Amino acid sequence: MPMDEFAWRVRLARRRKAHERKFRLAAALIIITIASLAWYLGYYIQRPVYALEQAAEAIAEQDADLFLRRVNVAAVADAGYDDLTYVLFSRDTSLKEAERSASGKFYERIKSSVSAGLARTITDAVESGVWHEPDGIDALKGRQLGIDYEYLMECSHLRDTELVGLGEIARDGSAAAATIHVRDGGTGIEFPLQLRMEQGASGWQIVRVTNYRAYLETVQTAAGRDVARYIEATRPIVDRYNGVFRSEQHDFRSLAETAWGTYTTEHRKAMIRLLQEDMIPVLKKYQRELDAVEIPRGAAYLAAQRKAATEASIAAYESFVKGLDSGLSEDFARAETLHKQALTYDLRVGDMIRRGAVSAETPATP
Repeated sequence: MPMDEFAWRVRLARRRKAHERKFRLAAALIIITIASLAWYLGYYIQRPVYALEQAAEAIAEQDADLFLRRVNVAAVADAGYDDLTYVLFSRDTSLKEAERSASGKFYERIKSSVSAGLARTITDAVESGVWHEPDGIDALKGRQLGIDYEYLMECSHLRDTELVGLGEIARDGSAAAATIHVRDGGTGIEFPLQLRMEQGASGWQIVRVTNYRAYLETVQTAAGRDVARYIEATRPIVDRYNGVFRSEQHDFRSLAETAWGTYTTEHRKAMIRLLQEDMIPVLKKYQRELDAVEIPRGAAYLAAQRKAATEASIAAYESFVKGLDSGLSEDFARAETLHKQALTYDLRVGDMIRRGAVSAETPATP
């Protein structure tokens, strides 16, 4: 056989073997891929851990549809409402037995409305990444149902809870118990939340936070200590200004007894002078002194509500002064709206102090 033909056949044989190796490698990769996909579709995505990971992914990606597939928000909110109201009652030591019974019946009557509102709030927060307050004609806006929904949300600690990591999952037939590690942003406390998961037609879903009550009690106990320290630290300031505020309130009401349309020039000047030279400067000084006090981590919300009340009062009186100058009804209307906001903040501060079982008087802001 000629040398060139022999060399050609050798090269051809080598090429054939190389192709065979590549084919076997490709076939092996295809088999592995198919097996992995079959395992993924037939096993992994049917596991509760997959649903748990998807719920976390839905929050990170603001995918409300995926979140609702993996979390039964209505069931979670319904059970969470019971835990939340129980903790609020158990910590309210000022209630007598008859009052506690009446309050329990009241919270039971409004449960369906508030639970549905909680579910909407949670879903909207997942979709938008922002915790919105009820607005428009929502029954939870303000105190239409007889509760302060904003304060209820604060007590729920939903807005402050951050996911740290996923823990173990124990399956028991069509149910499973999963653990996730969370951190309360207000106090910095880390806590293992236990979730009940159930398997339905669309896969696994989270249906309840089984130790939510224990989480609330742990976080609120820590926050309560911070709130108590902050109240004690600010008590001298509050006590010192309360007398001033009451005196100025009396003077303002004496001047404001006349209807707006019958204000004399002297009336308007006297009211402007009282507001611009006394009431507004005192409010600003009061807030500066509060701002100088160190705020414990768990008391940040209380401090923010106090500040919001002061700023709303200042804005209300500035708008009232503007109305006295301009005579425009819209300036007086804005002043009234801002004053109502200030009262809302003050009521919330009072609720926080009372629920903290701390004997303290809230600022009598004018």
